[in-house]
Amino acid sequence: MTKPGSRKAIGPATSYIAGELRAQRARLGWSFAELEERSGVPTSTADRALRGKSGIPVEILIQLCVGMGMDVGKLLQEASELSE
Repeated sequence: MTKPGSRKAIGPATSYIAGELRAQRARLGWSFAELEERSGVPTSTADRALRGKSGIPVEILIQLCVGMGMDVGKLLQEASELSE
């Protein structure tokens, strides 16, 4: 069990998802302000998610994927294959 206030290690699935989100934002050429406008996810939250330093809440992942035109199901499937 993790102590309150301590950081959990992030696994390969989260790292993969964060990398794909970063890559899509780069392909689109969007600033974080534009990502916030199109996804509804605050810039600070999106920045944390795209850095992959902590878990990404499902609601945030869905908003980011929809906002950037990504298939969240496909992304999760690809990430789950890293855990097999």
